[in-house]
Amino acid sequence: MNMKKIFTFLTIIAPSIAFAQTAPVTDVNSLTTKIIGIGNTVTYLLVALAVIFIIWNVVKYVIGGSSPDDKSKAGLNVLWGIVGLFVIVSIWGLVNILTNTFRTTGTNQPIPNFGNNVNNGGIPANQVPIVQ
Repeated sequence: MNMKKIFTFLTIIAPSIAFAQTAPVTDVNSLTTKIIGIGNTVTYLLVALAVIFIIWNVVKYVIGGSSPDDKSKAGLNVLWGIVGLFVIVSIWGLVNILTNTFRTTGTNQPIPNFGNNVNNGGIPANQVPIVQ
């Protein structure tokens, strides 16, 4: 698969990702839910890319080229692809362990908004601390 086809595919699916409707961020829980969702999506994409990279280099290794240098490059790419996949999955697991270890109860604390909606947790603009 050449770069042109990959770029065309990404160009076609990009609007569907960009125009996806999501719930608005109104409190801390919805903000963390959105951040976790973005992190999970990025992780899924990285794992998928790592697996595709590994498979592509295995195919290059099996088919091989006329020179042994091409085979050794593909073999090293497979090795580093597996190491990269291991690192991605390990970090993902570590984050999930920390998330489950320090889990707290959810609250609906509104996100502070400077100068707006003072009755709902906002900070009036004249009371914002000034750091000097």
